[in-house]
Amino acid sequence: MRRRLRARILLLVAVLVLIAAAGWSWRQQQAQLAAQHLLAITPQTITHITLQLPGMAAQQFRKRGGVWWQQVTPPRRADSAQLDALTQIAAAPVLRWLPAHAVHADHLGLTPPLAVLSLNGTRLAFGGLAPLAPERYVQVPDGRVALISARYSPYLGTESTQAAAHAGTP
Repeated sequence: MRRRLRARILLLVAVLVLIAAAGWSWRQQQAQLAAQHLLAITPQTITHITLQLPGMAAQQFRKRGGVWWQQVTPPRRADSAQLDALTQIAAAPVLRWLPAHAVHADHLGLTPPLAVLSLNGTRLAFGGLAPLAPERYVQVPDGRVALISARYSPYLGTESTQAAAHAGTP
């Protein structure tokens, strides 16, 4: 009887160790996935966008009742598709992080930035493109710089830059 009890206890301990290891592994994977996105917020939770482009006044947008509104007097409806595309930047996969102490902002086109986008108050400064790939430098509030795909900055540096703000119904 003692031998069976000992075997069962050892089996139980082994199962508990395996469950603990699986839980730890899952938490590590979740932490890595979170670190691979530009921001910790999800696009669905974004309700306020501010876009500052060179030579233009800051443009502010708020989402109310599932509709984006440009914050002017009087408020007018904005193009939801383009603003929803801007919210996707929060979930942009980061290809590489550059630590804050190693960043030379002027070399990366971040002084001054090509654009400043605030998503729910979180400031993102967009710099230039990487020299050998279609990747853009983006500085986050803690000073680090992320390299993300240039497809997450469709309104920067083109004639259609103003489209996000001015497209919509009056």
